Amino acid sequence: MTIQAIETRYAGHRFRSRLEARWAVFFTTLGIKWEYEPQGYVIDGTPYLPDFLLPDCGTWVEVKGHGDDLDVPLMRAAAEHLPEMPYQWEPGPRLLVLGPIPEPRKGGDWGWVGLNPCGHDDEQGIYSHHYGFSRFRKNLRPWVLIETSCATAETCGESAANWLIPAFDDTEPDAASAYTAARSARFEHGEAS
Repeated sequence: MTIQAIETRYAGHRFRSRLEARWAVFFTTLGIKWEYEPQGYVIDGTPYLPDFLLPDCGTWVEVKGHGDDLDVPLMRAAAEHLPEMPYQWEPGPRLLVLGPIPEPRKGGDWGWVGLNPCGHDDEQGIYSHHYGFSRFRKNLRPWVLIETSCATAETCGESAANWLIPAFDDTEPDAASAYTAARSARFEHGEAS
């Protein structure tokens, strides 16, 4: 049985899924500027349309509800080849991969897999960290919560399911209200949350 996403309207946009709309609610709640599907690209011969751009930090965002929907090799290639975008204060990760909205937990923040090109002429591939949003306002970018580096594309795991499970860091400021707003947003019957 295949489950189809429900197109949803929010903030003047038609999202391909309610999960994408809920992430837009999350960003809006935290005061994070976002653009929905601003530009498509061809990455290694494959058409690719990132779900969001966070213009304050130049971070592209991909939202997936299930690991089966996440093309890990494409995500790696996108992190290497998507254009570096201008940013306000400090850059965020080149590509941030977000999964289902987790249960809010007070006194901490969830960290999501963020991918960057290695940046060294003698190295190829990507490295990753877990990034959270609770400190976004400080430097207008997601903040590194947990360091989980991968030196090359070959050493990063292939399990897409693991990429969509956020890590919790209880030392970070609280982001629970934004997760609560995203999880409780209602879009039934044409409502625009």
